[in-house]
Amino acid sequence: MAVDNAATMSRPASPPAKGDQPMRRTRHRNSGLRKRCACARKNWPKCPHGWYLNFKWKETHWRLSLDREMGRHIESKNEALTEVERIRTQIRAGVYRAQPDSPTLVSTPSPTLDAFAPIYIERSAKQSGKRTWKNDEYRMACLCDHRAADGRRLGEYALLSITEDEVEAFFSARRAAGLAASTLNHDVQLLKAMFRWAAKKGYLARNPISEDSSLRRSKLAQRSRRISADEERALLTAAASLDPDAGLRLSGLIIAALETGCRRGELLGLQWSDVSLERHELLIRAENAKDAEFRRLPISARLAAVLAMAQTDPGGRTYPSTAFVFGTLGRRIGAIRKAWETCVLRAYGHEPKWVKNGRNTLAPESRATLRAIDLHFHDLRHEAGSRWLEAGWPIHHVKQMLGHANISQTDTYLNAGRMGLHESMKRFDAIRCTTVAHEPRLEQRPLSNADSRQPANDLLH
Repeated sequence: MAVDNAATMSRPASPPAKGDQPMRRTRHRNSGLRKRCACARKNWPKCPHGWYLNFKWKETHWRLSLDREMGRHIESKNEALTEVERIRTQIRAGVYRAQPDSPTLVSTPSPTLDAFAPIYIERSAKQSGKRTWKNDEYRMACLCDHRAADGRRLGEYALLSITEDEVEAFFSARRAAGLAASTLNHDVQLLKAMFRWAAKKGYLARNPISEDSSLRRSKLAQRSRRISADEERALLTAAASLDPDAGLRLSGLIIAALETGCRRGELLGLQWSDVSLERHELLIRAENAKDAEFRRLPISARLAAVLAMAQTDPGGRTYPSTAFVFGTLGRRIGAIRKAWETCVLRAYGHEPKWVKNGRNTLAPESRATLRAIDLHFHDLRHEAGSRWLEAGWPIHHVKQMLGHANISQTDTYLNAGRMGLHESMKRFDAIRCTTVAHEPRLEQRPLSNADSRQPANDLLH
C-alpha cells in the first residue's frame, strides 16, 4: 500500500481532555509535490525554484528532483503534477529507473562568485540598459578580490557558500578604508540587488541577506553649495585665462549649466542637430541622459547669445549638424577635469601646480586648496534649480528642467521647502510693523503693589 508523505497526517496519541479543543493541523494534498526553498508555500507556483517529489512505496522512500529527472526546468505546477503522477505510476509498477545526474539547473554545482559576476553584469545590468553597469562591474571585482577569514579570495567561493557574515565583513572593510558614504551606499545597493537576483533566477535557494542585516544605506548630509554672482564672474574670468579653445568651451559649459541645469555629460553629448535657435530650445537625447529619457528645454536669451557665437568655427564656417556643441572643433571631448580644476583655483587666486606622473594630477598643495574651495561642476546644476525657485518658478517646471522623476525628488535635491524663508520673514516684519504703527499707544506706567495684588479676573477685563 502506498503512503504519500505529504498526504499523511499523524493522530493524537490520546483523546483530548474534556473541555479542551483538539489541535487542528493543515492537510496539504500535493501528491508528494513540494519545493525545498525558503519561499512560502502559497508562492511555490510562482517562485523560480525546482519541484521535488516525496513518495513512499513498499517501505522505500523516493525523493526526486523533477528538473533532474526530466533534464529540464519544470516551472508550471500543473506540468509538475502530471510528471509526478507518471513517475508514481511507474514506481508502483516497478519499472521506474531514476535518471543519473545530468547538467541541469538542479544538479549543476553552484558557480563560484568569479563565474557568477559576469553573468549578473551581462544579464541584469547590461541587458536592462543600466547606464552605470561599468561601476557595478568594478564593485563586483572589488567583492571578488576581498580576502575572507581563511585567506581565500571571496571570488573563489561557491555562490551557495557565501554567508551574510562574509558579505558584512567585505562591507566593513570598505567602510574602514575611508570610502565616501555615497560609495558605500552604492555598495549596499549592488550587494542586495545581486543576491536578490540570484535567488530569483534559481542560483540560490534563498537570499543570504536578511532583513536585519547591517548592510544599510546611510543618510547623506545634503549638499547645499551655492554660487554667488561674484563667484560666477570670477569663474568666467578664470575660464577666459585658459588657452582660447579650452577657455571658450569651458565658459560656454558654465553658462549652459547655469541656464539649463543640465548635467556635464548631457552638455558634452549635445550636438548642433539638437539645438534650435529659431525655436529657442534644445533637446537632451535619451542616450545622453542619466534616466535614459529625452527632454526638450527652453533656451534663455543669455545662452542663445553664447550658442550663436559658438555655431561657427575659427574660419567663420558653420558647424555641421553632427558636430558637438561643446567639443574641440566639433569633435566630442570626454572630460574637462583639468580645465575645470584650473579654472576654480585661478578664480580664487591660486595658480595650480601639476605633477607629471602620467596622469597629470594636481600637486598636494593645490589639491588641498581645491578641497577647501569645495566647488564641483555639478554644483552649477544645483545652483540653476535654486535660482529658478527663488525667481518664483513653479516647482513642476523646475522638475522638468532638471529631468527628475517626480516633484519629491526635486524637493529633496534643492531643499525646496526652505526656499523663500528669508522673504517670508521680511514680509512678516513689514506686516507687523504696519500693524503696530496703526495701533493706539497704551499708557505705560510702573505697576504699584496695589495693582499687582488685583485678582486675575480683573486683569483680564
